[in-house]
Amino acid sequence: MLKKPYILINLIFAGIIACIMLYSGIFSAQKNNHPIICIHEALTGEPCPTCGLSRSFSEMVRGRIESARNYNPYGPKIFLFFLVQLYLRLAISLLISRKPSTEKYTWPADAILSIILLLFCFGGLIFP
Repeated sequence: MLKKPYILINLIFAGIIACIMLYSGIFSAQKNNHPIICIHEALTGEPCPTCGLSRSFSEMVRGRIESARNYNPYGPKIFLFFLVQLYLRLAISLLISRKPSTEKYTWPADAILSIILLLFCFGGLIFP
């Protein structure tokens, strides 16, 4: 199964996304104990469009959507992108491992769907 590069790449991406979710679950917005700070805000004193994103993700992991939106208005949509991508990576890997003949049709659909999802979820940051 892992001999197929597309499956291996999907599983690596799924692992990275799972680590992001784990990070968000370990650190708390309420305790404000995230070890990664916004370098832009630290240097300029001004918040950037991604300030509060870690705290927003921490709230989303806990199901607190409105609180997540208060930390960063883009947070819930960006979190949704990663959550959908996690399940998509796993589902596509499972599909291709069970039906290898679907790989040549799966990757173009995956790419198009992922680009559309990226534009929808990150649109506020990409096109302010």
